Amino acid sequence: MPSPQNSDNDEAAQRARMLTAAGLALGLPMTMLGSFLVGYWLDRQFQTAPLWFFLLGIAGLVSSARLLYRLWQQLR
Repeated sequence: MPSPQNSDNDEAAQRARMLTAAGLALGLPMTMLGSFLVGYWLDRQFQTAPLWFFLLGIAGLVSSARLLYRLWQQLR
């Protein structure tokens, strides 16, 4: 028979996984979208289109991939 403490630990672990997934679901798109938007804004300010859009967009993609990898490593 499982002890009540194990049940509480399982629930806490499940909640932590759900919060991690929620953070990932919000963090990845916001990082990418924010990078592209800031790049677009800089291009409009300095008339350098599409330089900053692509540079910051790639930086956002790399940052998102790194975040995803680190979270995946923690959940393994």
